[in-house]
Amino acid sequence: MKKILSRPMLKPVIGILISLVFLTACSKEENTIHSDKVAKVQVRVAGIDHAETSGLKSSSAKQASAKNSLSRVQTVSVRLDNDHYMQATLSRTDAEDQASGVAHLKRANAPRAQASSSKIQAANPLPTGVTYIVVVYDSKGDYVDQADYIIGGSAPEPFELAADQTYTFIAYSLNNSDLVPSIGTDPLSTVKVESIAGTSDLLYTRIDQVVTAGDNTLNITLRHLFSEITTTVDGSQIGSIEIADNFYLAPHYNEVDLALTDGAITYNNISTDGSPVQMDVLGSNTITSLPTIIAHPSTTNGILKIGAIKIGDVTKNNVEIGGISIHPGERYDLNITIKKHPQDVGGLIWAEGDLAYDTNTDIYNFAQNQGGGSYFPFGHLYPYGDGREFDRSAANLGDPCALVMDGNQWRTPTKEDFDILSGETDTSEPRIMDGIDGAWYPTIDDEGLFFPETGYRVPTNSNILQPREGWRWSTTSLWILWAGRHQENGNWYSVVSNRDGGFSTVDWGMKIRCVRDYN
Repeated sequence: MKKILSRPMLKPVIGILISLVFLTACSKEENTIHSDKVAKVQVRVAGIDHAETSGLKSSSAKQASAKNSLSRVQTVSVRLDNDHYMQATLSRTDAEDQASGVAHLKRANAPRAQASSSKIQAANPLPTGVTYIVVVYDSKGDYVDQADYIIGGSAPEPFELAADQTYTFIAYSLNNSDLVPSIGTDPLSTVKVESIAGTSDLLYTRIDQVVTAGDNTLNITLRHLFSEITTTVDGSQIGSIEIADNFYLAPHYNEVDLALTDGAITYNNISTDGSPVQMDVLGSNTITSLPTIIAHPSTTNGILKIGAIKIGDVTKNNVEIGGISIHPGERYDLNITIKKHPQDVGGLIWAEGDLAYDTNTDIYNFAQNQGGGSYFPFGHLYPYGDGREFDRSAANLGDPCALVMDGNQWRTPTKEDFDILSGETDTSEPRIMDGIDGAWYPTIDDEGLFFPETGYRVPTNSNILQPREGWRWSTTSLWILWAGRHQENGNWYSVVSNRDGGFSTVDWGMKIRCVRDYN
């Protein structure tokens, strides 16, 4: 396909002549447009739609299916030195966040017109001055017409088309004020826009629509074809960020070709380093980048490359964080936090063992062996076997984690703490440690949190029930972390669950895993 770099602006007189030629030429297509059979189509752009819809062609439907299978949050950690590690979290932003312009690791197709205008979809409006082009093809895929548009500028004359016919409208833009690359008059099945820069914010949509006699309004919502990532580095646990050089996101292609028929991308000229990440001014504890465009097919092995970073007294060169799953068209936040403690999850330090109480010494501590720890009724200071476990007088109620005297302020987790631990997309896995089954929540490298499957106890039965599962209280009324293998089907699971089964449930004995704020 020949690449067209520019095109002359049509003079009004030329436009009239083309209109006359178009009206007479229709007879050759046995599709003569009489005055009462003319459909005038005025184009309006609602903006950029960030929510996938089911109205696209089959190729796009496959893309939507692949997109929906991706985790919304991904987390990867790498060690910087013996005392510090870097946790990177890539989060897909919600549609409403994306619409407002907001940018954890590893199409808008209008319905068939039954009236003179289509319903405008909720979308992020394009800024004034952004240029886009609309190209029209008939039901056979033959070229009909095209027009250039500028947001905030005067609108071109409406397209004049044969009423009660189906047309394909293709719209695309670079989401800036540059001249939009044009195409020729080849059929839709073969036409391409070639050599588009991979750093541009390529927008596209296809609409197949029946037009009716009289005035029609074509409401267009465009969609992103490239990914965009906004990177934030948080060094507040360590100190001021003094160096942050040569950040790149890969893989990234320098140029692409766009097939107009379905928005398919052909990627050309892969970048050696990746797409450069432009970071904010240094010297503070937290810095944020400008949004970075990445042109690439869907990948599960995206890489963040850091040439050099210095935070406080910690300096590291040539850091790579891999295994990032990125899908074209998505907007992400990439949050990088430098941490000191491998048990740190969401700004909380989790105890390495379950809470244990020694009745003889009146000492609270954490079990040193897997499977150790005491079984506490909900909200009780004393565990099963103490003799006070079912006495609900005020002296026996409270948070037993707060009684661990090791210089830290420990507490029983809340439901929200468990939600952060398990994550929106659960990262836990079954594991055996010291011969005991349990749930493993990875934090960094080969380190993580292990929750043994130790079941629970009830007042009427001295045995440990459901020993293949792990049950742990929170302080949120009768909410627990429930992990292990299901007793009936053997399936692995990890879920934050409500055990509100009545007053008797509070007497169930469960393990407690204490947490504290980072200090």
